[in-house]
Amino acid sequence: MRESVLRDLASQAATDPDFLRQVREDLAGTLARHGYRLTAEEMQMVEELRRQTSAMTDEEVARTLAGGLQARSGSPPARPAASSWRDSGPARPARPGG
Repeated sequence: MRESVLRDLASQAATDPDFLRQVREDLAGTLARHGYRLTAEEMQMVEELRRQTSAMTDEEVARTLAGGLQARSGSPPARPAASSWRDSGPARPARPGG
């Protein structure tokens, strides 16, 4: 099992609400669209996690994934800039010159 691939997948799901929503609706299609090529064992693990978290909200799943990543690496994945990542728009571009 490739820990780095699963960690990247969990990090993206924890920080990208659109990706998480798509994964929860269409796991295989979303993974393929985003370039994830999981082994059968990795896919089975991700599918089991999806089943176990099916009653959770997207926010609860994101917090759970972020907590797991922090426990494994010592630092949480980067969070979106908005105070609430649900329904938040795109980040503002940096102002010219600073």
